[in-house]
Amino acid sequence: MVRPGPPPDDLVVVLRATPGALQEAIADTVAAAIRSASVYVVEKAGARHLLFGVSVFTVADGGNPRDVLLRFDTAPTYAQATVGAPRSAGFRVIPTGGNLEHYDVQLVDGVAQEDDTGSAEVMMAAARQLAVAGPLRPNPAYAGAAPLTPEEL
Repeated sequence: MVRPGPPPDDLVVVLRATPGALQEAIADTVAAAIRSASVYVVEKAGARHLLFGVSVFTVADGGNPRDVLLRFDTAPTYAQATVGAPRSAGFRVIPTGGNLEHYDVQLVDGVAQEDDTGSAEVMMAAARQLAVAGPLRPNPAYAGAAPLTPEEL
């Protein structure tokens, strides 16, 4: 389900809750995008395209990424950016699902439902998407980390 209207460029999203190393984060992102394309399509200009999408969640206005990261306590790191960052790198950010905080970043766009794309293209796009967010950040909600203090919650 695609919701109407694009998100504003200054909206902060947690791009990915990720494994600890960049190469593992890229591989995890590729796997998620390929799984997405095996299940979902989006309509664009009257055609159905595979959704090589990566789920992202918004950080409430004035909120803290920890509020989102509490859902992902098995991931030691995360990537964060504003919606404008992946957009400026050429990625579509699509409001998807019933949860108003959920979006998909379309890693590879324009692949018709009857076509396919190579995983190398998806891997390059995943690396580029993570690069726009900058270095991976430690997840303060990670179950393997020190417990959060009341101030951090």
